[in-house]
Parts: sequence; structure tokens; C-alpha cells
Amino acid sequence: MLTVASSSSSVQSPPQNQVFLNFRGKQLRYGFVSHLEKALRRDGINVFVDKNETKGKDLSSLFSRIEESRIALAIFSSMYTESKWCLNELEKIKECVDLGKLVVIPIFYKVDTDDVKNLNGVFGDKFWELAKTCNGEKFEKWRQALQNIPQKLGFTLGETSDEGDYINQIVGEVVKVLSSDLERQIPIDNHPCSGAEKTPEAAPDLPPPLFGIENRLTQLEMKLDFECENTITIGVVGMPGIGKTTLTKMLYEKWRGEFLRCVFLHDVRKLWKDCKMNRDIFMRELLKDDDVKQEVSDLSPESLKALLLSKKSLVVLDNVSDKSQIETLLGECDWIKRGSRIFITTSDKSVIEGVVDDTYEVLRLSGRDSFQYFSYFAFSGKLCPPEDNFLNLSRLFVDYAKGNPLALKILGVELSEKDETHWEETLRDLAQSPNKTIQSVLQISYNGLGQFHKDVFLDVACFFRSGDENYVRCLVESCDTDLVDAASEIKDLASKFLINISGGRVEMHDLLYTFGKELGSQGSRRLWNHKGVVGALKKRKGAGSVRGIFLDMSELKEKLPLDRCTFTEMRNLRYLKFYSSRCHRECEADCKLNFPEGLDFPLDEVRYLFWLKFPLKKLPKDFNPKNLTDLNMSFSEIEELWEGVKDTPKLKWVDLSHSSKLCNLTGLLNAESLQRLNLEGCTSLEELPREMERMKCLVFLNMRGCTSLRVLPHMNLISMKTLILTNCSSLQTFRVVSDNLETLHLDGSAIGQLPTNMWKLQRLIVLNLKDCKMLAELPECLGKLKALQELVLSGCSKLKTFPIRIENMKSLQILLLDGTSITDMPKILQLNSSKVEDWPELRRGMNGISSLQRLCLSGNDIITNLRIDISLLCHLKLLDLKFCKNLTSIPLLPPNLEILDAHGCGKLKTVATPMAILKHMEKVHSKFIFTNCNSLEQAAKNSITTYAQKKSQLDALRCYKEGHASEALFITSFPGSEVPSWFDHRMIGSTLKLKFPPHWCDNRLSTIVLCAVVAFQNEINSFSIECTCEFKNELGTCTRFSSILGGGWIEPRKIDSDHVFIGYTSSSHITNHVEGSPEHQKCVPTEASIKFKVIDGAGEIVNCGLSLVYEEPNHVVIKGDCSGTSSGRGLSVVESTMSFATRFLSVILRYLWLGVVFFSVFGFARFYFH
Repeated sequence: MLTVASSSSSVQSPPQNQVFLNFRGKQLRYGFVSHLEKALRRDGINVFVDKNETKGKDLSSLFSRIEESRIALAIFSSMYTESKWCLNELEKIKECVDLGKLVVIPIFYKVDTDDVKNLNGVFGDKFWELAKTCNGEKFEKWRQALQNIPQKLGFTLGETSDEGDYINQIVGEVVKVLSSDLERQIPIDNHPCSGAEKTPEAAPDLPPPLFGIENRLTQLEMKLDFECENTITIGVVGMPGIGKTTLTKMLYEKWRGEFLRCVFLHDVRKLWKDCKMNRDIFMRELLKDDDVKQEVSDLSPESLKALLLSKKSLVVLDNVSDKSQIETLLGECDWIKRGSRIFITTSDKSVIEGVVDDTYEVLRLSGRDSFQYFSYFAFSGKLCPPEDNFLNLSRLFVDYAKGNPLALKILGVELSEKDETHWEETLRDLAQSPNKTIQSVLQISYNGLGQFHKDVFLDVACFFRSGDENYVRCLVESCDTDLVDAASEIKDLASKFLINISGGRVEMHDLLYTFGKELGSQGSRRLWNHKGVVGALKKRKGAGSVRGIFLDMSELKEKLPLDRCTFTEMRNLRYLKFYSSRCHRECEADCKLNFPEGLDFPLDEVRYLFWLKFPLKKLPKDFNPKNLTDLNMSFSEIEELWEGVKDTPKLKWVDLSHSSKLCNLTGLLNAESLQRLNLEGCTSLEELPREMERMKCLVFLNMRGCTSLRVLPHMNLISMKTLILTNCSSLQTFRVVSDNLETLHLDGSAIGQLPTNMWKLQRLIVLNLKDCKMLAELPECLGKLKALQELVLSGCSKLKTFPIRIENMKSLQILLLDGTSITDMPKILQLNSSKVEDWPELRRGMNGISSLQRLCLSGNDIITNLRIDISLLCHLKLLDLKFCKNLTSIPLLPPNLEILDAHGCGKLKTVATPMAILKHMEKVHSKFIFTNCNSLEQAAKNSITTYAQKKSQLDALRCYKEGHASEALFITSFPGSEVPSWFDHRMIGSTLKLKFPPHWCDNRLSTIVLCAVVAFQNEINSFSIECTCEFKNELGTCTRFSSILGGGWIEPRKIDSDHVFIGYTSSSHITNHVEGSPEHQKCVPTEASIKFKVIDGAGEIVNCGLSLVYEEPNHVVIKGDCSGTSSGRGLSVVESTMSFATRFLSVILRYLWLGVVFFSVFGFARFYFH
């Protein structure tokens, strides 16, 4: 529980969940999200992580969690958009944000923010793929959510970011928001969008125009700390218009009676400017209530000091703009009586550094308060729009103001009593320039900047509004280091609240952004409109003042020939970017900019040079890169950067990717500050210069697809962490070029062996050797890489031996051996070993690799049996056995296994009974795939379905005890042409129609078991089996939901014969709807229609079936059983447990002599999929 305490009182946050986490569980649950959750709870913050609501369950329960929360953290990752679940949550989050009920903070986890905002890259590809499976209305809601939420201020975690520091910053931001939101709780029936029209009188204790101020006032009052006898000086800071003056004025009026001497100096900046304030005037104000017969100026310093020290004072210096003002008015504060309180409000934190004892930052209004505050002025005192057509428009204006009270008030007053057309026109205008009144307020802060700071502010607004802090700092740093350095420029702008630095990123408020863009467009110093850019390039008028040019070449309808001297006079040009917002199209076309007579480029101020498809063979000789920081010339025609070697002391980032004619890198040899070098797709590059060793700061080198690269030079790049040599098909010899490598990709290269000094790579985490077709052996020293987590050997077809002692690789999580020719597996993985004398050693080895999460052995013809103690791999989640053609049996499996893929194991006959230890597990979605296992015995099929059924039974009982519906989701498939006999409803064809008896839903239906038998044609394709369920009650109301029973594989598969697909899905779609209705009995479904179909594949549903799982206080009932009877007899938990224990007895005795202790054999299990 978050508590804000003072000496006299404490204010506690509401008991409900304060923070809701929206994330892709499959990707982030056990890493980043787990750490973030712990950090939030450590700070006393109630956080909800979806450990109970899973796919297949009605969303209403989860949505209520979102509605209860105050903050949602939307964590966007590369796999986020492959989950309907994530997007449904995000849709709900947006709904709550729009209503002002929720604050959302987007988090970009190792994904490009532009990809998220514009639905590009892998993030976008997955979204468009998922969009194919949903209707247009749902797609549009998802798209709107993905457009809206990522635009808000948030955090970005890059590949090289410090995760711990990043999490601390997120927690800090959450604490700030919650601290600013521990305010009055508005009842649901009083909410502005609840339907009833509310007036300001609904909240009589709070003046209507000051929503949200009570809590801020309480927090500021805590700073008074009356138990402290010393004088305390408190700074009140925040961006212009945030309410600093209003807040301190309210505090002043409330507490002035506690002091004998009070003064509130309003707008010190203006008083100072108008010469209406000095120390004498200030003292006169302080002493105005004293009986002083002399002028203050006539009093001796000793007399004045003695007089002032006689009474405690409350002093407010409002809107201070310079530290000298404080020094003049307050001096050393030795004249102030102990116990006095001084408040200084300012929009510049640097002004009060070293002056104040404490600082209070006035944060933005919450979404709810913003909405009400805006509505109050826009709709004549009402707290919500009187007409629905103004609701969405109101949300857009509130979102634009981003919680700034001044902006909300000004916009509301301006829009009051205006029609819808005027609102829409105003919104369009705001996208180009701010409201004039708001602009005049922001102009004051801007005018207080020096010229260097003004330039940096406008550069950020016009070109770098959102970016990595270090990156932006390096680009905008001042040339003249004697005047000011970049760190101070960025820091000063942040301290003046003109930019925001959060999570290591520079961001800018929408008000300041449009204000800055408006100013930046004046005088043609910063150009980004394509018409203005083309005019400047052709006419060259005012070229000497141009500071930045950004041209989107996709806006050009035809080629643009330019003069040789186009840039000759642009001596102050710092930022030049020729790009395409539709690069996937433009990169295939010819360059739209060309220089028939060549190009003169006598520039030496350029920091940022981005020129897509640069048309010349090299940069002109007169170009001086001494200030160049970021160079991007992807898809260019260059053969070398420039003639010879040039000094590039500031160059940190270079991207020459897909410059297919590049063959010489000597121009970079003096780039000793270079951190990242991208040479992907430079197909003419044959070698790297040995002098690259000078690049002591180089961290990242990407040479993917450099098909002519033959060898790496002898060098030691001491900072190198990531080296990508993927598909360097001519690279036959690899050399260790850095002992500090963490990620090494050699996949698709022509290397025949690895060097024997690989043991030096003690920090290596990922080693990817996939499809190294010439790799014939591995050095034993790989076993010494104790930090290695991922070893990929897939497709190394010549690799026959595996000499590595992987039991020493304590960190190994992923081992992929599919597609190799390994005949001599390491002893730890000799899967058919049965010598008793080997067992103790093997068991110790198995414990040594207990961290293994993914094991891929597919395509291995040597394997006949899996090791009997593979169940000890307690962290194993994926076991890939595809096309192990000689595998005949599968033993007891690990308890946490999520995916078992045995597709194409033609000789597989038996599986263990039971298949795995059933234990309590949180939210595991499971797939056990046995397609094309045509030798599978009937007993094995029974074992598979029995395991699935037992798991579902135990899950149902546990969910009954915990008071919520079942969430298990289990899918399995195997050869067969009949629906198992224990299904109590079976039908020929693809449709199942049912009529239910009365009260069939009274016993709390828990799980629905669905089955489809599919006859496949002789084709290779990707397919999925979908079941659509429609339940209708006597009122005519329908409840519909869909479930996927199988398929959906990434790679196309050929299914040889008829197959059975079984899925266990939640019944909450029905039970939640029924229990939530006031007419309970009438809402119980009386009939159902179940339809199965094959999506994107050539197959036909020939049989289908359904069974129902019930939950009761003392037992679980499954209609039908695996024995083939369909009497509906309830299978009691006692009977189930005894039967289960009997089958385990032999296994337990077998291991007992080895001292193996099995825990929680009968623990309840629940699988999740997020």
C-alpha cells in the first residue's frame, strides 16, 4: 500500500489494484515483467499481473481489473501484436483512458517506437497477420488503440539499456502519478460519463474549476512540517500553466493565519522586469502590518533585522525566473525567524538549486480531472458533454492538453457554445500551431532562454521530439565547447520543463511541440515541408541561415535534378535528412534526387547526415566530417565514403547497409568514437581493414548478408558485444575479434570449424551457428562457456559429433540440434542409456542443465528413446522431436512442459502413463502434438487423452475452491478417425446441434471439451481447426465464442491421414453471462450450435464431439469417461487421486533407491496462454 506520510497525518491510497500490467506473457512474463512486478510491490504499490485470467476465458473479469486500476503500463514488445488477448486489453485500456478513469504509460521493450506507432517492422507484420482473423470492427478498435496509446509519454528500453535502472525509473514515474492522484474518489454514479448529467454542485467541498487540487494541496501541506522548528524553504516547480501559482495561493490563504507576518509576491519575474520590486519594497510588504513609523530604507540593518526576527513569516515568491531575484530578496535568510516557511514557485528547477530545502513538482492532472476540468469550461459548468457527438472530440482536446490546466481552461472557454464543425477545425489548427493565448504563456519561458538553448529547443521540437537522450544530446551539442556543452543544454531545457527526460529518452509535451514547430518554421532555418525544401534547394535563397533540412522523398512525384552548388552556401547546415516514409517501396525505386553535374558539399557543421539512396560513388572531397555524429547512407551507390582518411572525432553511428557497391572502408579508420557500424547487405565488401582495431568504442557490428566477405582480420575490438555475420556465405574462417562478445551470429556462413580459443568468450550469451553447412566439428572448449544461454546448431548437416560437456554450461536455456548428423551425442543426452552404473553421473549432469528451457532434437534419426529422467528438466518448456523417425517411446515428461511437438515420428508407439507429473502451475497453455505418428498405439492415445482430462479435472476443482472459473487450455492431436467414445455428444459432419435439459448449468459448468476429426487431402499447407460455439437461451439471446483446436503452425505441414484434434477451453463465456443476469433462469442456454471448420487448409471435418466438465464442492464431474461409457457417472477426486497414485507407484519405487524425492505429485495444475 502506497502511503504518503507527514508528522501529523497520512494519506493512504485506495485498496484496489493501482497498476495494471498489459504485456505479452509468452515473451516477457518470467523476465522483465517479473522484475518490474517485484520492484513495484517493493515500493508498496498494488499491481495486477494477469496470473488468473487467460485466453479462452470471458474478458469481463479481466476488464474489471483494468477499470479498478489507476495506472496501466502497456508494454510493447516484438511479439505483442500476435496476441488478440493483448490487443483486447489495450482496447479496454484506451476506453478507460478516454473516459478519464485511467492513466496509461507506454513502455517500448526492445522495439522501435516508430514501428509501434506506425505498425511497421516485425511489430506491424504480426499485427496485419492477426488482423486477417478478426472482423472489421474489432480490427478498427485495435488499430485506434495502437495509434493512440503509443503516442503518450512513456519509456523505451533499448537492446543495450540497463534494465535495472530502467525499471527503477518506471517505478519512480508510477509513484509520481499515484502521489499526484491520491485524491477524492468520485463514485461511479457521479462520473461524467455515467449517463446522469452532473453539475459542479455535485462536489460541494471543491470549487468546480479546481479539480484535482485537493490532493496536491495535501501533499504540499506535508512540506510545511510544523513540528520542525527551523525555517524551511520549499520550491514548487512545474511546466508553464500547470497550476503552481493557484496551488501556492490556496496554501497561502489556508495557512496564513498560523503566521504573524505574511506576504505573497505575485509574478516576481514581471515585477522585476517592470522595476517594481527590490529588497526595500519586499521588506515594506513584510512589515506592512507592523507599526513601523520610519521608512524601511531609514532603518539600520540591525534594527530591521531585529524587527523581522520578532515574528514567524510565511513568504511566497511566485514565478521567480532568475536566482539573482532570490538572492536579492532573501539574502542569507538570517533575518527570518526560526519556524518561518518560504515557498518559491518557478518553471526552472535550476533557479532553486542550492537554495531550497525541499521541492514539490506539480504534476499533470489525471485523465479524469482533465476531462471534468475541460468540460466545465466547454459546456457551461457541466462535467461531461451533453451530446454524444462531442464526447470523442472532447477526449481529443483533453489528450492534446496532456493534463495542463491552463490549456484545458483556454481551450474549453474558446470552444464553449461552438458547433461541431468549429471544434473539428480548431483541432486541425492545433496540429499546426498552438492556441494564441497558450502560445503567449509558453513564449515567456522561451524568451527567457539564451540563443544556444533556443536553438536546441527548436531543433528538438522540429527534428528530434522523441529519441534516446544520449543520441539527441550528441546531435544537438554546441560546437563551441567554451560556451556551453550539450549535457547542460539538454539538462537546462529539462529543468525549465521545456522537454521531458524519462526512461533515458527525450520527449516533448504536445503544447510545446506545436509551439516549437510554429517558431521553428519561421525564417526558413528549419525546413521539413517538401514544398519549402524543394524551393530552398532550387532557389538557394537564404541558404546561409538554414540549420536543418528533412525531406520525405515519397512526397516527390517526379525526379528532382539539382545544381552542383545546391549546398555551397549552407555553411550552417547541421541536420540533413533525405528519407522515405514508405521505404519498402522507395528503396526499390531509383533515387529521386540527382546531380547531373556532380556535387559540391563544403560543409563542416553537419552532425546528422541521413541520405537514403545517395546517388554518387563517394561523398565530395570538400566535405569535412569533423562534427559528424550520425551517418546513414543505406541503399546508396557509394563505393567508398570519401577519398582517403578524414578525421571523424565525433562519429558514433554509421549505417551503410545495402550499399551493394561499397568495397572500401578506409575512410572510417580515424572513427575512434564509433559505437555502431551497420554494413548489412554490402555484397561487394571482401574484407575489413585491420586498422579497425583503433575503434575502441565499437560495440555493435552487423555484416549480415556480406556475401563477398572472406576473412576477418587479426584484431581486438575491446568493446565489441554484438557481432552479426549471418549469411556471409564466403566466410570460411572465423577469428575471435573481441573477448567481450555477448552475441555472435555465424548462421549461414561457410565456416568449417571454430577456433580453439573460443573459450575466451566468457561473456558470450548467444551463439548462433544455424545452417553452417560446412561445419564438421565443434571444439571441446565450448563447454567452458558458462554464461552461454543459447546454442543453435540447427541445420549443421555435416556436424556428426558433439564433444561438449554441456553439464558444465550452467546457464544454458536453449539447445537446438535439429537438422544435424550427430551420431555420438554427449553422455548427458544419450537418450537410450540404461546402464544402472551410469545413472548417478547422468543424474548429476541432468541437474547441471536444469536451466534448459528449449530442447530441439528434430530430424535426428539416431534417437530411439528419450532418457527416462528427462522429467528432471523442471524448467523445460519446449521439447521439439519432429521427424525423429526412429523414436519409439516417450517417458515421463517434465512438469512445466508447454509444447511437445512429435510431428512425423512415424515409429512412435508408446507414451508414459501418466504423461507428466500433474502439479500446481500458474497459467500454462499446453500443446501436445502427435500428428503423423501413425504407429501410435491405442493405449498411447488413451494415455494422452487421460492426461488431458485429469489435468482439466484438477484444474476445475482448484478453480472452484478459489472462486473463479477454469482457465485451462490444452490442445492435442493424433492420428484417428473416430471421436473418442467418452465424448457424450458426437456427430457425423462438422456441425453439432444440442438441446439442454433444465438446470443443466446449475452445477457450475467449468470446462468445455471439443473434438474434431479431420480428413486431409494430400497437400502441404498451414492450417488451423476453428470451432465456433453459439449458445441460445429462451429470451433469444445468443452467446458466441470461438476456439482453436489445433494447427496454426509457422511452417506448412503435410498430414498423411485422418486426425483427431481435442481442445479443452473455458466455459466462462456461458457462466459469466448467466450469473451476471438478473433473470438468471431465463438466461440459461437451452440449445447450442457447435460448428467446426478448417481454416487455410485442404481438409474436411468428418466427425465432431463435445463433452462438459462440471465442478462441485466435493468432486468434479465429466460427462462421459475415457473407458467408453457414457453414463455420466461423476468421477470423484478421491477415485481420481487413487487411480493416479496407483499408476505413479512403480515410477516412485524405481527412483527411490537413488534418493530422489518427488514433491507434490498430486498438486493442482493450471495452464496459461497469454
